[in-house]
Amino acid sequence: MDLSLSGAALDYRDELRDWVAATLPVGWRDVPVGIGDDAAYVAMRRDWGTMLHEGGWLAPHWPAACGGRGLGVDAQLAFLDVLVAAGAPEPMNTNGMSIFAPALMAFGTDDQRARYLGPMLAHDDIWCQGFSEPGAGSDLGGLTTRAIPDGDGFVVSGQKVWTSYALFAQRCYLMVRVTGVPDGVTMVVLHMDRPGVTVRPLRNLTGSSEFCEVFLDDVTVDADDIVGEIGDGWRVATYALARERSTGLAQRALQLSRELELMNARLHAGGHDGAALVGAFVRSRAVDSTVRRVLATIAEGAEPGMLAPVAKVLWSEGHQAQLATLVEIAGPEVTAAGDGWADWLRALLFSRAETIYGGTSEIQRNLIAKSLGLPSDRG
Repeated sequence: MDLSLSGAALDYRDELRDWVAATLPVGWRDVPVGIGDDAAYVAMRRDWGTMLHEGGWLAPHWPAACGGRGLGVDAQLAFLDVLVAAGAPEPMNTNGMSIFAPALMAFGTDDQRARYLGPMLAHDDIWCQGFSEPGAGSDLGGLTTRAIPDGDGFVVSGQKVWTSYALFAQRCYLMVRVTGVPDGVTMVVLHMDRPGVTVRPLRNLTGSSEFCEVFLDDVTVDADDIVGEIGDGWRVATYALARERSTGLAQRALQLSRELELMNARLHAGGHDGAALVGAFVRSRAVDSTVRRVLATIAEGAEPGMLAPVAKVLWSEGHQAQLATLVEIAGPEVTAAGDGWADWLRALLFSRAETIYGGTSEIQRNLIAKSLGLPSDRG
């Protein structure tokens, strides 16, 4: 499996590295995920995404017809490596670009791709994901949001939860169950400004409100906003979820190594022994290697398969352990204000969500067990 960069990807990487060094504001570097004011954090990520798009750097592996450069997946790895090395934030539309866009390219229509991919890359439209429900968190099979056929479209009613940044989103890729159709699970595009859409933020442990509830009361969805076919939602969602568990979280996964360097420097500066971070180093290298293998697999035209849940478990649990180790070593210093320690504590608190979103660790382990012919915790 070839993990090296092509000549075109190397040229792209070098040009992007120079551009980021000259363009990325100092105050946007190394901001831990899940801290800070929601509006300011979202504005930073959205502005960064806009700047990357205007510079022509986003989605280098997408076809030129979809707004990319038509380079290989290795160029996307180069993109991630440059952003991670610079401590850059994720573009705001990582959710849409890394999870929904591949599904739209695979199952959507030409008209849908023309309508949605351009504004997504430009960060004119922010996207959120409408999968989980109060009674169907990681069990998508239990979804109850209904879409009733009505003329040229559908009337949708139901409730979604844990919908990240729905408060700031213009579009949502939404899972519904079409009534009157056997196994009518279907993916549709929801316009968040339609009458009947209500978003309520959920405040979490860190004081931010990334996660939201979305209430849908007789909301109109157009027939040409079905992604794939009616009743084809499982296939489309499975394809999208495989990207979420692997490439969708790639920047955060690769970020473990940089965070570890920052932690080690902070501990040494404070006179602490960083030897306890050896285990974190081993985990970060395992995560790094797995993510690169996922990208190499996709570059070869194959599906990531069980590498996706493996990558999700290694990253989410490894990140929690890494942050917990830092906080334990630092001791009472993590509550000190004004010197940055408190940010790491808040990052640890926020990381509790990482083994839940994108599918819980239990779900990932069940998928891996099933692939090995082993019993899951469901029997």
